[in-house]
Parts: sequence; structure tokens; C-alpha cells
Amino acid sequence: MKSVFFSILCSLALTACASNQTADILTIDDNGIIISEKFNLMWQQDKSKLFSSALDAQKHVDKLRLGGYSDWRIPTKAESHNLFFSIDFGSSNAQDLNMKMDGSIWVVMDKGDLQAGAWDAGETCCIVRTFKEDGKGRVRAVRP
Repeated sequence: MKSVFFSILCSLALTACASNQTADILTIDDNGIIISEKFNLMWQQDKSKLFSSALDAQKHVDKLRLGGYSDWRIPTKAESHNLFFSIDFGSSNAQDLNMKMDGSIWVVMDKGDLQAGAWDAGETCCIVRTFKEDGKGRVRAVRP
């Protein structure tokens, strides 16, 4: 009986969490680019090698040429969160898109500085992700 009640409670919590945002629909093209329909963004499918400084991560993005585009950039923390939210609750999943979502990545924080960190899922029924800062990370570039 407790497990049925817990399952119902978790289901309601997930519905409440998902209703706070609308998940994106992500698709993949032939150039290793993930396309976000809702946010009109293109994501690099594969993450870069590991960078231990913000300067090196930025240099990598400045040189990146993928799918005929040269205007790639490091995503904001919010954009990165939206990508994870769409993987968590959307119609796409990382396995379908052949994306590795684990590990630390570089993001642009709210005040404009670059920080490497990882999105960690909370321990509740509701998937709550928190950004845990780290000193090193990979780049998953975004455009425009």
C-alpha cells in the first residue's frame, strides 16, 4: 500500500515539476548538430576535450567550425539547464540523440563569467537539477 501511495505521489510531483516549463523537442541533423525547436538553438552533439581554464574553453569555441557555422558560443547556465530539462522531460532522450550528458561543462553564469560544473539531479521524485561548480569541464557549444 505504501508503494502505491508513493508512486502516486511521485507521479503528481513529476507532473507539477514538468508543468512549470515546457520541454523542448530536440532533433539531430547529419552534421552532429542537435536542433532545439522551442528555443531556436543549435547544440553541438559531441562535447569537446576537457579544458581546465575558461580562456582555453573560450578559445576552443572561437575556433569551432561545425555544420558550416562559425558563430558557436558557450551556452548560458539557463540554456544548459533547458537542454537538460528537455532531455529529462521531453520527447527526446540523450540516448536517441547519441549525446553524453554526464560530466562537467562550461557555461556562462548570470554575471557573465565562465564556470565549469555539472548538473546534478536531486534526490526527490521531482527531477531538480542543481549546478555544482567544478574547476574543469568540456564545451558543448551552442548557436546562435
